[in-house]
Amino acid sequence: MSDPFAGERRMLRRLGYEDALIERAETSARQNGTTIEDELLAEGSVLPEAYYRRLAFYLGLPFLARIDPEAVSDRRRIDRLLVSPSGLRLESGEGGATFAIIPRAKDLADLHARLSFRPAIRRAVVVTMPSTIRETVWQVGAQRRLANTIHRLMVWEPRFSARIVFWGKQGFLLGGSVATFLVGLVLFTAETLLLTHILFSTLYALSLLIRLAAVASSPGEATQSVEDEEEGALPVYTVLVALYREANMIPQLVDHMKRLNWPASRLDVKLVCEADDSATIAAIRAERLPPQFELVSVPPALPRTKPKALDYALSGARGSLLTIYDAEDRPHPDQLREAWRAFRKGPATLGCLQAPLVVDNIGQNWISALFACEYAGLFRGILPFLARHRFPLPLGGTSNHFRTDVLRACRAWDPYNVAEDADLGLRLHRLGYHCGVIGNPTLEEAPTSAKAWTAQRSRWIKGWLQTLLVALREPSRLFSELGTLGALVFLANGAGVVLSSLLHPLLFAALFMTTAAIIHPDYDSGPIHQVLSGIDIANILASYWVFLRLGLSRMQPQEARQMRADALYLPLYWLMLSFAAWKALAELYRAPFLWRKTAHRPSRKESR
Repeated sequence: MSDPFAGERRMLRRLGYEDALIERAETSARQNGTTIEDELLAEGSVLPEAYYRRLAFYLGLPFLARIDPEAVSDRRRIDRLLVSPSGLRLESGEGGATFAIIPRAKDLADLHARLSFRPAIRRAVVVTMPSTIRETVWQVGAQRRLANTIHRLMVWEPRFSARIVFWGKQGFLLGGSVATFLVGLVLFTAETLLLTHILFSTLYALSLLIRLAAVASSPGEATQSVEDEEEGALPVYTVLVALYREANMIPQLVDHMKRLNWPASRLDVKLVCEADDSATIAAIRAERLPPQFELVSVPPALPRTKPKALDYALSGARGSLLTIYDAEDRPHPDQLREAWRAFRKGPATLGCLQAPLVVDNIGQNWISALFACEYAGLFRGILPFLARHRFPLPLGGTSNHFRTDVLRACRAWDPYNVAEDADLGLRLHRLGYHCGVIGNPTLEEAPTSAKAWTAQRSRWIKGWLQTLLVALREPSRLFSELGTLGALVFLANGAGVVLSSLLHPLLFAALFMTTAAIIHPDYDSGPIHQVLSGIDIANILASYWVFLRLGLSRMQPQEARQMRADALYLPLYWLMLSFAAWKALAELYRAPFLWRKTAHRPSRKESR
């Protein structure tokens, strides 16, 4: 049996590379299903520009480190070169053309022989690098790609897009409901307030059902360990990181991306920046990153949202699997391997896997402590419960792992939805896929100030409102696609997040008014008001109990101990949540697509 690396090995020796270097790279190439050349470049022992200059010298061809975008036409299907850069036609302006090629070491001898017998072709060929081809194509097709990014989902399936806030009859029904309530309040004040109180108390109680079910369920089993035997070469894995005003986070981010337990030659890390964010772009360039990293600049345009940036970068994703991280994320090094194994063992309908997000600055103050408790309940309690029963999963904003072909088939993220994660999780289920969970976490730091926390939470709730409005455009179709139980679970979970936040202070107000009426000496309260008071008290206490029980039961002992007396601040935390929800409701009308950026700073633990 012939050695597939023999020719490449001979050529690299001819080019002057040492045997020890070649042998080490060959061992990795055999393990990863790549080439010696790929491994040499990925491990950083050979710089790309020096390597391709050497290939150009061997061929007797000019070398171009940069290509003028003005010399390239935005041809049909040119975006394929973002995924697999090969050759690029350069127009001379005088009717002639030059071809920029990326030679491969294994084919270099044959290419040299062909060029030797065809001097006319030799004069029209130059050598460049894969990164140069990709950088040029990103610039050449920028405006066309940007337009496709913004309009793709709306053109494909308008019912899935949040671009129109109130669709069809939704605005009419909402306005009619508000008008009816106001008329009733004027003409039948007591009766209207009583009916509203009954409705709110009932809806609030129903919003707790999913959380109560998650409390009663046992924690899911973790997927298999990374020590299990692996079969075959690993696929290319794309990592998208959307960045905006994150220059201070770049060193920490790059460090954790390099820690991922995945061959560098099979990794495609795209750092996605707004083109006018010069500070972040400069910080990325200053890192002098290896070839598995790529800077993607998104032309500025409305809406200025994270999902729009991710959609834009998806055009160049090279991996069959894809995940997204945020600038402050510190994923477990084995997270990609765990996701790959789960996809390999799962059915073709498994479109996405969510890794748990774990807050590691629990002890900083009471806001971060309660935020950590909330995250533990969501990512280690509610989401595993929903995934176990294949109910629609509201994905987190980071550490989602996708089959790339499924993500593209679903038209990826909605650039107009500011909770693009929850929206995409629902859309996957509506289109016949389902989501699962894995165990290796991503560490994050929670906001520690009320201002930062409120800005972030109001954006999330505004996005949930958008997602609910999109889902309820055609209720019968929603029930048909999800099944009756799946649709009810989604509504109970989604509407529950919003309703419980909006109604919490109203429960206190109603409880206060009812109690005042009951103790008034001239007022005959009757059993209805007494029952409602009891329900209000039960709803409030149940909210707090479920929040703490679900979170603390999923935390590690050392995490729970760090909360200490911070649970006493829970009523204030819920009132902050209500303020954020009412703020989100107002913004849904005034600025539905406004993305309030959460400022990040490097982890304190990393800097110790």
